[in-house]
Amino acid sequence: MDEVAFEQFLDADKGITSKKAVSTRMSKARAVEKIFGSLDRIVSSDAEMLRVLLAINNKMNNVKGGYSNALRKYYTFKNGRIFPKIDAYDFENSK
Repeated sequence: MDEVAFEQFLDADKGITSKKAVSTRMSKARAVEKIFGSLDRIVSSDAEMLRVLLAINNKMNNVKGGYSNALRKYYTFKNGRIFPKIDAYDFENSK
């Protein structure tokens, strides 16, 4: 994970209003990476991104969606677009 650039990306996000929220997302992203491996690898493939998002719900305490939110933010940071919600994901045409 490119921590320095990702933190700068989060700091610039108008939807994130506090330094604590940035810090929390960084911490959650690190936790996802510790369990599932490199975030750069995960977000480089939509199929892998989907697999990990589904696994987060089973393997981590993702009740409020913090871990998946952090991973989704990293996906946006690296790919310049938002990953679709799982219920809107196009399973038939995924990579």
